Amino acid sequence: MSKVTVDKIQKIIQLLRAEHSNIHGSKEQQWIQEHITDQQLKKIVLNLSIVSFHILSVLENGELTGIEIAEKLSVTRGGITRAAKKLLQYQLITAKKHTDNQKKLYYSLTDQGRAVALVHDEMHRTIKKQIVAKLVTKYSDQELQVVADFLTDLYEFEKEFS
Repeated sequence: MSKVTVDKIQKIIQLLRAEHSNIHGSKEQQWIQEHITDQQLKKIVLNLSIVSFHILSVLENGELTGIEIAEKLSVTRGGITRAAKKLLQYQLITAKKHTDNQKKLYYSLTDQGRAVALVHDEMHRTIKKQIVAKLVTKYSDQELQVVADFLTDLYEFEKEFS
């Protein structure tokens, strides 16, 4: 692979990352804001992290502890704690301890949290449909497999990079 190709790949990855740190909100935040009907929630959405949206979606299946959420999302417990604090502040989730185990804190969705989670889920379904429609018509299965393998290797490299 040439240096020019590697430089192009790194540039594209930087552009993708920049999209997620836009001062006007990430593309995900903007999409969710445009598709949510509740005016109060529209304002809240721009204050939530991507991790927050994924916490809401994972809680659709029922209450979980912070540790369970961290494992499901492959995020640090600290990241979950910070995001959960904001979700609690905006009353999108609740936190409670069970009488049989006072050590563990269980998070669950409020009705408003469920509304945001459903729009977030719809956004992911829409993205997936659009990606499939664009990529399948342009690239063969074999080419897409090479890209998938490449991205997996890149992810593993970045995870191990110190």
